[in-house]
Amino acid sequence: MNKTENSVFSGIKRKIKLSDWKLIIPYLVLLGTGILMVYSSSSYFAMSQFNNSEYFLIRQFIFSVGSLLVVFLGSTLSKRLFTSTKFLGTSLVVIFFLLLYVLLKGIAVNGASAWIDLGLFSVQPSELLKIIMVLYLATFLSRNEEKFADIRSAEGTNIFKKIFAVAKKPILVIVTLLFLVLIQPDMGGVIIIGAICLTMLLMSGLPFWIGLMTFGGVIAFYLAFIGLIKWQGGLPFLPGYMMDRFTAFLDPFADAKDSSFQLVNSFYALARGGLFGVGIGESVQKTGYLPESYTDFIIPIMAEELGLIRVLLVLLTFFYLVFRIFKISLGIKDSFGQLVCIGMGTLFLVQGTINVGGAVGILPLTGVTFPFVSYGGSSLIVSSVALAIVNNIYINDRLIHARLD
Repeated sequence: MNKTENSVFSGIKRKIKLSDWKLIIPYLVLLGTGILMVYSSSSYFAMSQFNNSEYFLIRQFIFSVGSLLVVFLGSTLSKRLFTSTKFLGTSLVVIFFLLLYVLLKGIAVNGASAWIDLGLFSVQPSELLKIIMVLYLATFLSRNEEKFADIRSAEGTNIFKKIFAVAKKPILVIVTLLFLVLIQPDMGGVIIIGAICLTMLLMSGLPFWIGLMTFGGVIAFYLAFIGLIKWQGGLPFLPGYMMDRFTAFLDPFADAKDSSFQLVNSFYALARGGLFGVGIGESVQKTGYLPESYTDFIIPIMAEELGLIRVLLVLLTFFYLVFRIFKISLGIKDSFGQLVCIGMGTLFLVQGTINVGGAVGILPLTGVTFPFVSYGGSSLIVSSVALAIVNNIYINDRLIHARLD
């Protein structure tokens, strides 16, 4: 081994040692929980469809090994890659065309043409967009700190004119790509990406009152939208399957055998598990009663088999991971790193909340998976990339502090 190779190896080894293990350990716990619960929740369906109860277990194990490699490699990459204008621009263009492709020739899953079949697994371009959007916005906002600082001095309607003047390019990019995700239609993806963009823009230094007004407006729109559906009984521009999700949310037991079938059986799984569960592999709901039992509804199956107490421990592990990401953002000195951590933390927080909220009936179902636990290569790898980037930023920040010391 020559000096160059030895230097590279030493650098990688040092970076791994500097990893944030308070972030990595919860990730490993969730990954292991996911392998166990995917096997348990999918075994009946896998046996009936593929004559192999371990079909999804094997695939999830392969995805999990890939996830570990992604976290390892992503944590040791040069930080310059994440801020490269060429890399980010090319990525956005590629995702734009991938989104167009899925609209024309994508695989339809649960009513949404959002997937590209790659054989071993399918790729959802909107999942890739989550990561690239965080990096793109963090790069743009960190490079325009002074301009956003000037916005705070503006008054009245001038502040909105200044915001648009400074951020018209990213706003145009966001609106265009979100529109393509919306018409797939992928409502869950729109909500998550929209929340990421909104949070990062508001955390870039805009006045606090704009944040309050924006979130108040979002809540008011949501309540008005739900109220309109309840009043009218439906909206002509919403696809039938999406309308069913909203009506099921508003009155789950009104149509328990059709539009509310998933949600009602999710309730049965949650209730049957009690505090301590019926035991691993003993779920009744996974035997054809609860569709998507190993993806969107893996938490109810976990509650049925492991019980409320153990599910709460898994959820606490997940939300601790989210908390840790936000805490890392507070310790990072450069604005790019802070914004990336805020964006990735928002991604996990919103996605996890939507999944659990849908399963327990406090939010409409959107087809969103639970990070690191639900089955799926696309979701797992993208979540791992997000975690790897946060760890990479943490490592590089510690390296800078080491040099200063």
